Amino acid sequence: MSEIKKNLMNMSDEALETVAGGVSADYLAAVDVMQGKYGDGEDRRRRLTAAGYNYDSVQHLVNGLAKGYGPVAADVINGRYGNNQARINALRTAGCDPALVQDLVNAMLK
Repeated sequence: MSEIKKNLMNMSDEALETVAGGVSADYLAAVDVMQGKYGDGEDRRRRLTAAGYNYDSVQHLVNGLAKGYGPVAADVINGRYGNNQARINALRTAGCDPALVQDLVNAMLK
């Protein structure tokens, strides 16, 4: 099962309505990269660029997914980490990079 499907399965109905049809193309490309569909190294850069993606944006999301932040981002969407500074503090306490988690959240909600 793809990472995005796992994340979507863990979301509340309200969060799903927000996400449905709105997940960013970069996020979907990052999921594809995680599944090996774009190769690695310079081949990945070339193939993503040829497909019209911004390599750096996609790779940033891949890094977050590789760290296991996908489910954490889904939890943020579901409100399990609070808001504002409380969220930042809770994510840091959980050992996560708050900025990278937020970037995943933003990509999931576009």
